[in-house]
Amino acid sequence: MPTVDWLASAGPLHSTDLHVARRAAGHLLGRLSQDPELLTRLVYEIEDDPRRLAASRTTLLLDRLSLYEAPGARFEVRLNLNPRTDNQLVPHDHCYTFASRILRGGYVHRVWRRTDDGNGDFTSADLQPGVVTIERPGSSYVLGHQAVHQAFMRPGTVSLFVRGPRLKPRSHAAQHLMPGISSWPEPPSPGLKPVPSRSATYEEYIAMRDYLLQHGVIG
Repeated sequence: MPTVDWLASAGPLHSTDLHVARRAAGHLLGRLSQDPELLTRLVYEIEDDPRRLAASRTTLLLDRLSLYEAPGARFEVRLNLNPRTDNQLVPHDHCYTFASRILRGGYVHRVWRRTDDGNGDFTSADLQPGVVTIERPGSSYVLGHQAVHQAFMRPGTVSLFVRGPRLKPRSHAAQHLMPGISSWPEPPSPGLKPVPSRSATYEEYIAMRDYLLQHGVIG
């Protein structure tokens, strides 16, 4: 993949100071969202990059394309699309600090407060309502790895997403609210069992790319 100098030097998404991370992510996502030529190039380059194709995934929540990974895995830029609107009820956290910027569509975004010690698994009984916002095209936000949230996405929502390095072994979700296996992604080939998240197939990548092209996200 050709080096994208300003992307390679972006950061620091690894910072635990969310003010620092917000400035870095805001600059990166704002600039990329205003550069459709670069965004288009990054999407098309996935076809010839086995590593980024393997990192692009279809999950029980949405599909995502891996656009760019910084040297040393300091951060990764993704494009999220095709939300599963029936699977948005699960409060969850992430393993890393992350930021999102809405390109198309939008969603109701709810951030919860944990009432336990804030570590490990949790249930809805461990949560109290926090902030609720309406995210529209151009909206952006940053959350730390301990934040629990939900995003009730409209059909057709597309967003840029950047994550920092892993800060804990795994993410957590309210398991008793997890969608059933029948709503998980179809296995990539007959005889395999469905899993909640897997690498996208080449055909699924092409379908995602065509969707972005048809809806004017890329040119």
